[in-house]
Amino acid sequence: MIVPSLVTASMSPTTPESVGVTPPGGEPELPLWRTWEGNDRFYCAGRCMTGPSPRNLLGTFLIVSVPSAVFNALVVPDVANATHVAVLAVGIAWPVWCLGNLLATGTADPGIVRRRGPPPPSPDGRARARYKTETLENGKTVTVKWNDTIRAYQPVRAHHCSANDDCVDKFDHHCPWVGTTIGRRNYRTFLFFVFGTTLLCAYVVCVCAWQIKLKHDARPHTKRRALQAIGDAPAALVIAVFAFLGFWFVAVLSGFHAYLVCTNQTTYENFRDGYSWRENPHNKGIVGNCWEAFCAPSPASRFDFRRPPSRQPPDRDLAEEEAREAAKKAKRRVERAEREAARRRAEAGDEARAKRVGSAGDVEMGRRGDEEAAAGGGAAASGGAGGVMRALAGGAARSLEEIKVEVEESGYEGDRDRTPKARDESA
Repeated sequence: MIVPSLVTASMSPTTPESVGVTPPGGEPELPLWRTWEGNDRFYCAGRCMTGPSPRNLLGTFLIVSVPSAVFNALVVPDVANATHVAVLAVGIAWPVWCLGNLLATGTADPGIVRRRGPPPPSPDGRARARYKTETLENGKTVTVKWNDTIRAYQPVRAHHCSANDDCVDKFDHHCPWVGTTIGRRNYRTFLFFVFGTTLLCAYVVCVCAWQIKLKHDARPHTKRRALQAIGDAPAALVIAVFAFLGFWFVAVLSGFHAYLVCTNQTTYENFRDGYSWRENPHNKGIVGNCWEAFCAPSPASRFDFRRPPSRQPPDRDLAEEEAREAAKKAKRRVERAEREAARRRAEAGDEARAKRVGSAGDVEMGRRGDEEAAAGGGAAASGGAGGVMRALAGGAARSLEEIKVEVEESGYEGDRDRTPKARDESA
């Protein structure tokens, strides 16, 4: 826990919010910024916060502000006098705009997620799952991780920053130049600072080159004219070289973040997951992705650092989680009811089929009985004919009349038309 210095604490007047609230019969409850568990720094009685490295923020501020001041003092006036006063207006306003976005990025709550108390034990007594899936509004599923620091599952796209010791919503990266983490609530101003600094460097290089050209044109035509012109504008040369080197650094960074904005990825997601255009579950198309980055409303902070913990705003993450769980339970109930209805329809269909099959089975059994009866009669007839044939084969000394009588008594009719007499008659 970072304890602010006495000098920092004395920078603002004493107010009920800054000293805390005294509950009835108890000790004063300190404001949240005094009992903060992360590595963030607070100033002006909790009105301003930075990351754990405020000196880095100050260093970046000086890197931009000092060359800009020299540029406007020694370079811009000559060019503005030779061209237009707009050169001076842009030379002053553009660095101020970049520095404003830098300070807004470094002193804002990046989207810190609230820490909760110890979670209740699971109903079945088993260990809590380390990961679980969440369904987005577009129907795609993502995996979220249990965070031991906040004692809850991280919001979608959140990640724990070890430097700040905070779980940050839509974590992008920890920026050493700004001294804090870049997340959902300060990513837009970070983009404005990076893109704005890129354009500022290009503008500075062009104006410095213009001043050197003016000095060159004012010199007489000699062999050392170019060197003399550079000697007449040493500040322009130094600042141009400095801005040129800085341009390539911020230009590459701007290009990378322009790609991330167009594909709706964070730096952390790009290095960890490397989503393709179709695989990215957060992709809304180029227009939708740019709208979300530059125009969508920024969510309010989850904290009021000047109030005690008991008077903090409602935990919207908990409310959203409860709403999602309630929606999941309702969906499971609907699916269970649909499965039960389908099972009942299947059972009713099986019963109807069984009745139809039973009726058909009775008919089939009757048909088979008739066939078996007919087969039994034929077998008897075959037995009679077989007896006759066996008698003939056995060489029994019987007359033809005796054989005819035996055949007629056996009821055999099948082969009568196949006798030589019948063939002769048919011929």
